[in-house]
Amino acid sequence: MVEIIIQYVLIVLLVTGLGYLVYLLKDKGINIKDDYFGFAYVILGSLLTNDATPENAKLIIRIVSAAVKYVEINYKNSDNEFKEKEAIKMVKNDISHLSFQENIDDESIRYLTRLAAATLPPTNKVIEESTDEN
Repeated sequence: MVEIIIQYVLIVLLVTGLGYLVYLLKDKGINIKDDYFGFAYVILGSLLTNDATPENAKLIIRIVSAAVKYVEINYKNSDNEFKEKEAIKMVKNDISHLSFQENIDDESIRYLTRLAAATLPPTNKVIEESTDEN
């Protein structure tokens, strides 16, 4: 009987905690569906508030993704460090055309570039290495 009461109390505390979390997010004006996995408010936080809109965050993520895909296709046999630097150069160039009031810091661009590279499908080189070992 005591175990059942403890379980109900824990469920009530969990629901209360989640409700309080939602209240805090709404109080700060944060809309979870427009956050894009935390990028809009954490990584892209270097933009001024009028530039840090969900539309701009989506546009920046698309620019980074397109640059990473382009570099990955055109520099297949190059070193990963070289490919990262080339993608960062391309992203900075493309973002400069957007004429934001503040620049996005280099670390944010680097993180976004690495995340975009991680979401690409695996290359044949990795698949060939794993089949050679068998």
